[in-house]
Amino acid sequence: MTVDIRVVRAGQMYRYYLRQVVVGDGRRPARTPLREAQEQAGVPVGRWMGRGLAVLGLAPGEEVTEAQLGNLFGERGRHPYAERIEADLLAKGESPKKAFKAGALGRRVMMTGVDFVFRPQPTIYLLWALGDEQTRRVIEAAHERAIERVLEWIEDEVAVIRLRRCSGSRS
Repeated sequence: MTVDIRVVRAGQMYRYYLRQVVVGDGRRPARTPLREAQEQAGVPVGRWMGRGLAVLGLAPGEEVTEAQLGNLFGERGRHPYAERIEADLLAKGESPKKAFKAGALGRRVMMTGVDFVFRPQPTIYLLWALGDEQTRRVIEAAHERAIERVLEWIEDEVAVIRLRRCSGSRS
């Protein structure tokens, strides 16, 4: 397997994911709903992965919606279910300000992200294309497992979040 890695600049993640990645690195036609654009591009829906999902109330394999991407990346770190959290708190009589704050994931920050695209070796593509249905299923399962293992390794050995306070003067 090969992995293409792209650094996505702060403030660009939302547009990058919703206009390109979710439709197979093509261009998403304007005003086309996400699911429809994915079907047209022959791209499966995105699924949530990773060990931190439970903290967010998400389940592994759950479909990633356009609203969730908008909250997480377009709103600079809002909870994927921010609207639901806010509506529940407003229904309980909380102030709009407090409800909005509850939908935030910590401090509002501009995030720089790293996008990984996992690709089988060209010979595996060929084997998949020429193989029977059972061979395809085995290749697809092996590819999915390889992705899971690489993400586990990234979570354990590579991923680090570092926050620093920015100021106009140095002390």
